[in-house]
Order: sequence, then C-alpha cells, then structure tokens
Amino acid sequence: MKTSISIKIVIWACNIALFLLVISFFAGTYFFAKLPSIVTTDVDLSGVERSSYRASQSFLGDSYQYERVIDREKGIDEENYYFSSNRNLYRVSFSDSLAMQADKVNRELSSTESRYFGLLQKSTTVTESTDDMLVRYAAPAVPVSKESFISYARAHAISLLLVILYGAVFLWYLRKFIAGLRVPGFFTQTNALYLKITAWMAIAAPFLVWAWNTLFRPDLFADYRFKNATEVSAGLSLPLLMLLFGVVLLAIAWSFDHGVKLQKEQELTI
Repeated sequence: MKTSISIKIVIWACNIALFLLVISFFAGTYFFAKLPSIVTTDVDLSGVERSSYRASQSFLGDSYQYERVIDREKGIDEENYYFSSNRNLYRVSFSDSLAMQADKVNRELSSTESRYFGLLQKSTTVTESTDDMLVRYAAPAVPVSKESFISYARAHAISLLLVILYGAVFLWYLRKFIAGLRVPGFFTQTNALYLKITAWMAIAAPFLVWAWNTLFRPDLFADYRFKNATEVSAGLSLPLLMLLFGVVLLAIAWSFDHGVKLQKEQELTI
C-alpha cells in the first residue's frame, strides 16, 4: 500500500511541531532556572543620568512586566513590578479614553530593500503628522512587590512548561495514529487506542486549565472595581475550542473502534 502524500505531509508536520516543542521545553527550563536574573538588570547604572529598561513575559493572555526608570534630573530612580492580563480587558468610555500620539506612514515615500534572500533588509519610513489615536480598550496593570513578582513569574513559567509537555504528548500520540494509517489493515485496536488517548487529552485540557486558573493563578483583580469602564467578554476561548475539538475526535475514535469490531466479525465469519 503506497502512502498518500497528504499523510506524509501531516506526519512531517507533526515531527516538526514535536521538535519545536522539545526545543521550547528546554529553552523554557533554562528560562525558569535563570528567571530571577532575567527580570532584573545586573548592569551597573550608578553613573547613568537617564535610562528606561523594561522586561516582560507573556503567556495565554497574562503578562508580568518589570520596569526600571532613571532620571537624575527629576530625581527618579525606581523599580516597578506589574501584573496585567488580557483576560481582564476593559472598554473605556469615549470621554475618558486616553490618547496616544501617532504619525501616519506615507507608503508612497517609504521603501524597503531586501538582500540575500531576505536576511538583510533596509527600510526607509516617511511619516506625516496626524491626530492622536484614542485608546478604547485597556488591560490594567496591578503593581506587586519584587518577591510576589518573581513568585508569580515562576508559576507562570511552570504553567508554560506543563502546556508544552502536554502538547508534546498529545502530538506524539496523534502522530502515532496518523503513522498507523500508512499500513494495510489500519483498522486495529492499537490505532483506535491512540485516537482515544488524543481525544481524551483534548477534552481534559480545558478542565486542567480551569483547575490551574482556579487553584494556582493569582486573582489580583478580585478587589478592584474600575470606574468609567466596562469589562469586555473574552468570547469563544481556546479551552472551549479544545473541548469541541476533543468531542469531535472522540466521536471519530468511537467510529474507528466500531470499525475495528466490524472487521474482526467479518474475519470470523469468513
């Protein structure tokens, strides 16, 4: 039986995704080990008159931001730590909206040159003054202490590593099922088992995310009520999409398992 090109493409896509997930897991482990030194700067800024340094990590809508601001002329030398989340997004009323200064890009006068297959680019951007742009949606930032910041950021990094590991296991079993379709008589109990595992992992993912957010994720916005702002619904979330995807996979797995049983009954009949 000759393997179709579509199955080969899907298998190679799974291989590439697994490779990227493994690299991301080791990179995330290194990031977790070096986290305290990443969020603070080790550079000696004793003689600096003016400086602004920011570092942040973001994952699944949560952001942990570190800020170091120095302005000797104004007597400012401070470190700030913030937590913000796109899951706590607010729509600010028109009269109370902030405005950001913006310049509009003139596309006719601007240009971009690319050399060496896109590895070297030179851009010339020409802008024209325009009106300020209103900020209609805002994700408030809650200030936290340095100790709380590092603790939350470490928990954030652990959640990232767990998601990467969970995704790698899911892709591994999905790849094994797809690879099993290459051989004759692919209606086997083993292939049905691989498909069931991927289906139940997809169904379990939203509940695991809910458990993590409920038990471990800090709810720093519980004691805040923002005035002149309306909370924005997140809409159809990724966990809900995973749940629907898992239900579809489970239905296919049951059908596949039923096909295996029918095939065995036919073999016994013959």
